[in-house]
Amino acid sequence: MTAEVLDVAHWPVPEGDDARVAALHAFGVLDHEQAPDLDAAARLAAYVCGVPFAAINLIDRDRQWQAAAFGFERGQVSRDASLCGHVVTGTDAVYTSDASQDPRFAASPLVIGPLGGIRLYASAPLLTREGLAIGTMSAFDDTVGVISDQQIALLGDLADQVMALFEMRRMAAALGRAAARDGLTGLPNRRSLEKSVASAVARAERGLGTPSVVVVDLDAFQAVNDRYGRVAGDAVLRTVAAQLCATARGVDTVARIGGDEFVVLLEHTGGPGATAALNRLRNCLTGLGLDGSGELIFSATLGIATYRPGDSVASLLSRADAEVYAEKARR
Repeated sequence: MTAEVLDVAHWPVPEGDDARVAALHAFGVLDHEQAPDLDAAARLAAYVCGVPFAAINLIDRDRQWQAAAFGFERGQVSRDASLCGHVVTGTDAVYTSDASQDPRFAASPLVIGPLGGIRLYASAPLLTREGLAIGTMSAFDDTVGVISDQQIALLGDLADQVMALFEMRRMAAALGRAAARDGLTGLPNRRSLEKSVASAVARAERGLGTPSVVVVDLDAFQAVNDRYGRVAGDAVLRTVAAQLCATARGVDTVARIGGDEFVVLLEHTGGPGATAALNRLRNCLTGLGLDGSGELIFSATLGIATYRPGDSVASLLSRADAEVYAEKARR
């Protein structure tokens, strides 16, 4: 079969390919470092099919990226050149004993040309629960050969196991994000904030900037809940979170660390800059209310502490807390 039988620059694009690509990206598995469990799956695919090469290929919008490879160095090629670019146009496994004689693949650079060499090729799609093919579990050889229907079925079983691994990773990532976030406001929680402050302190110890922390304590917040109800109180907390985020810089961290207590980590901000930032944060919360009637106006007390040599996360936050209490006492 000659190379002219197929223009590899025009693989058919599946209907709803945007959804397929979005599903791939949602798993967060593209462009990651080599993973032993995925490498093991590729190794097992080669063993099952009795071939020297196997790969887990993920088909992005315009490229094929290899999450794992056995028998060669993993890499990426254009989607148009990829044999697996054809496989994700459907939901069935694809097999050919000689790709150079198969009109679907004969013109691919992976079969002929500088990248050429693939002959036996078997590939099972990696299918999401919605039936979207985000990639393939592939096994191949540089010589013509034959594999059985049972081997192709086992390749499909391995593809299912790879998808189970991807799903577990996505769930673990989601749980990690949830564990680091406040459920009401979506802000980082205390645990997440302390990690950020620890990183800022470590940079300061190496002479890479001076951080400050601002503690924001809502005044008499319990009275808001008692008089207007918890729904109104939750609305206040979300409003404060939104105002602080809108006022802080993109490099700063806004966190909720307690019922009515927030912290803003100011990166590389000491001296006059810290004072200016404190004033901006204080002003953004002045006169906020649940509605335009002015009936419910809540206030906040802010305290700031700037890193000093020898500070720890605890001491930096403690000094900012002390400034809050001192400010309340002065009123």
